[in-house]
Amino acid sequence: MKKYLPYLIITSVIALMLPLMLCRKKILYDVYVAGEEMNFSGMNVATVWKNGQEYARLSDDNVMARAYSIFVYDDDVYVAGFEDNEDEVSRATLWKNATTIRLSEEDHDAAALSVFVSEGHVFVAGHENNSEGISVAKLWIDGEAHDLSDGLFPAQANSVFVWGDEVYVAGTEKNAKNKDVAVLWIDGVAYRLSDSIEGSGATSVFVEDGDTYVAGYEIDEYGDGIATVWFNGEPVYLSNEGSDARADSIFVSDYDVYAVGMEVYEGDMVPTARLWTNGHSRTPGSGKRQTFMYSVFVMGRDVFVAGREGSVATVWKNGKGKNLSHKNNVASAYAVFVVLPEIEQEP
Repeated sequence: MKKYLPYLIITSVIALMLPLMLCRKKILYDVYVAGEEMNFSGMNVATVWKNGQEYARLSDDNVMARAYSIFVYDDDVYVAGFEDNEDEVSRATLWKNATTIRLSEEDHDAAALSVFVSEGHVFVAGHENNSEGISVAKLWIDGEAHDLSDGLFPAQANSVFVWGDEVYVAGTEKNAKNKDVAVLWIDGVAYRLSDSIEGSGATSVFVEDGDTYVAGYEIDEYGDGIATVWFNGEPVYLSNEGSDARADSIFVSDYDVYAVGMEVYEGDMVPTARLWTNGHSRTPGSGKRQTFMYSVFVMGRDVFVAGREGSVATVWKNGKGKNLSHKNNVASAYAVFVVLPEIEQEP
């Protein structure tokens, strides 16, 4: 028995040291969230949170502003949104590391709704009113504006994604019957995704291995929305019959498709936030307060969702929520972006 004692001691020491050895390597996520928080003057301030703490207040405290989208590239933080001027005209705005870049004219309402950076080029999708007050879907590339719609009918670009040399933009354009139509622009060429008579809309686009995924909704004959994902142009319906629903954000990881949005049934007082994974839905959050979910981002096995629970801007990781804003302030988180994990070696 004694001859095994050294072996047992060594084994015990290794067992005790193993957790310490594993702790020497930490996988770190930098989680960036963009949204808005109301100040004491009642103005919404475009805000960025990083790892659960306020990171930057982007806009003037004296005017209305909102941050809709965020993208991190080579340690630079890009945020798309809008900020009003003194005449209460909304200006499409891009913030790079909290420095303001105006994209639209001073005298036409506009908003930047999505930002994507590829090989150093910055793509921003949104809309801007023309001289007749009609919203024109816009794509700004390195600050240069490109019209996606012709300005005859209202349109807006809601999401941009770059894959290789192709630029994908998802949005909505009204037709001659004043019905919304879901549209995907590929390199500026418009493709209608839906032939729903009652209407449809495209809110978010994601491309993986050349396959195109677009989130949005179709309107049925009863006027209710059906949360929809178009896979290479073919609709896949997420929500249940008899509900009114939409999908607002989509992310694809290893061919698993994640979408977030809202669903409400007749008789419900408030809509229910939904996270769909490969078509199967669940409702993250505590369930104690009304919840809205606007954006989803997946890193490895971790699923991050940005939104609002009650009046508090919130980010969820694998269903567990973390408050970003003060409980006394009204705030919302509209976009989440997670930087690739780094391995930190501790001394």
